[in-house]
Amino acid sequence: MPQETTAAPPVVKIDGITKGFPNRKKGFQRIVAETNVDIQEGEFITIIGPSGCGKSTILKMLAGLESVDEGAILLEGEPITAPSRQLGIVFQQHVLLPWMSARQNVVFALETEPGSTSTKEELRERADKYLDLVNLSHAADQRPSQLSGGMQQRVGIARAFALEPKVMLLDEPLGALDALTRHELQLQLLRLCEQQKRTFIMVTHDVDEALLLSDRILVMGSGPNAEIIHDITVPFGRPRDAETVEQDAKYHELRSFLLGSLTSH
Repeated sequence: MPQETTAAPPVVKIDGITKGFPNRKKGFQRIVAETNVDIQEGEFITIIGPSGCGKSTILKMLAGLESVDEGAILLEGEPITAPSRQLGIVFQQHVLLPWMSARQNVVFALETEPGSTSTKEELRERADKYLDLVNLSHAADQRPSQLSGGMQQRVGIARAFALEPKVMLLDEPLGALDALTRHELQLQLLRLCEQQKRTFIMVTHDVDEALLLSDRILVMGSGPNAEIIHDITVPFGRPRDAETVEQDAKYHELRSFLLGSLTSH
C-alpha cells in the first residue's frame, strides 16, 4: 500500500480573525471580516485590495502591533500577541536613525536582539553581509542624508533581513519610490527572496509587483467588513525572470482578472 503523505503544518495560520475600531458616527465598526488563511514555510503571499479594506491592519496584526478582536494568528502553532524577532517588518518609510551610517543602522538593530551573544565584529560582519546583498557595500559608511530614497529603503530592507526572522512582513515597502527605482528594487527583492528562502507576506497596491514576486495573491473586497474574495496561485516557477514573466500570456490574463476584481468591489 502506498504511504499517505501528510501536508506540513502552516508556518503562519490566520484562524478566524476579525478586527474593528470605534467610529464616532457609526459606533463600533468592523473593518476586517472573519479571515482564515494558511501560509506554508517559504511562500511569498501578497495581499491586495481597495484602499480602506484592512490590508495594512491585517499586516499589523501579523506583526503583533495590533490585537485581534476574535480568532488568533499562530506562528508555528504559537499565538502572535506582541512583536517578535521572528517577525521582521519593512514599512513604506525606512525609519533610519539619521546620525548613524548605513552599517551602524543595521548593527544597532542587531544589538537590540534579546539574548544576543555576538561580538561587535560579528555584528559588523553580519551587517556588511546584508548590505552587500542589497548592493550597498560601497555606501556602508554613509548616513541616510547622503543616500537616495531608494538606497535608504535598501538599508531598511537589509536591516530587516539581517535579523534573520522566520517571517518577513512587507508593508508597501516600495510605495514611496519613483517608478524606475521601484522597478530596480522589485528585481533586487525578487533576487533576495529566492536566495533567502524565507516566508514573506506583503501588502501592495501594485498588481504587477504582486504578480512578479508572489506565490499566492489574496484579493480583499471593499471595506468596511472586508473579506478575502480570491486566493490566487501564481503559476510562474522560480527562479523568476521579470522579462520572461511579463511576456507570458498567463501574466496578462491574471493581471486583467486582478484589476477587474479591484475595480468591481
